[in-house]
Amino acid sequence: MGLYAVSPILLLVIAICVGAGLACAGQIAVHRHFSSQDFVRHNEVGGFIIAVVGTLYAVVLGFLTVIVWQHFVDARDLVAQETAATTDTWHVSVGLPTPERRRVRQDVQRYAELMVDTEWPIMRSGNFDKEADALLMDAITAAGMFVPADARENNAQSQTLSQLTAIHDARLRRLSINLTGVSSFEWLVLLIGAICVVCFCWLFGLANPTVHLLMTSSVTIVVVAILVLLFELQYPFRSQIGVSDHMWRGFVSHIQLMQNSNLKDMHM
Repeated sequence: MGLYAVSPILLLVIAICVGAGLACAGQIAVHRHFSSQDFVRHNEVGGFIIAVVGTLYAVVLGFLTVIVWQHFVDARDLVAQETAATTDTWHVSVGLPTPERRRVRQDVQRYAELMVDTEWPIMRSGNFDKEADALLMDAITAAGMFVPADARENNAQSQTLSQLTAIHDARLRRLSINLTGVSSFEWLVLLIGAICVVCFCWLFGLANPTVHLLMTSSVTIVVVAILVLLFELQYPFRSQIGVSDHMWRGFVSHIQLMQNSNLKDMHM
């Protein structure tokens, strides 16, 4: 979506200004059009009704906010698991024969570099890098096709395949999460509820119209702010406040450290 290219702060400000402006304009129009009506007389009854309507909307809005936030946290934890499994693959492959070890380590290093250079940027549009899948398959082939000569190689093969499988599974779940957000129907329900709550504020009456406008604006600002938050969090890898690639960058730095260290077994 093009809106994800907009700064979250700017989007929030624009949405609040537009929402509050429309709410205030609507209230002014209603009270001018029905100027002969005494809105103050209906405050007591209206207060009970808005309490029910507002509570129902708050429950739905709060429920979806919790679901989306958990969705975001799960995505962040999933990336941590994927990078941890990639790091472990590098280390546990130390027991493999030299050709297989070098091939596996080259694959996982290239995989991490693709995450930083290619996949993370294109995930913002819902896409992914097909080369990353090929690298994982190549690493799994390298680790799984040779015949272990002793217990050390057998253990290294088993551990390496286990970590590569964890990377593969985490990647599939990550890509699935990047395609799953709040549905259009759910957004429709949220918008209908928001409009009803804000419009209901117009039916109240106060002696001071300015104070009434401020109250309506406050309700609108809170609702709009939460809706913008839902929009930014629903796709954890698309928003500018989403899950970043810093863990992958940390892995690449770790590999460079291993390559420059005195630990020969940690070299390619």
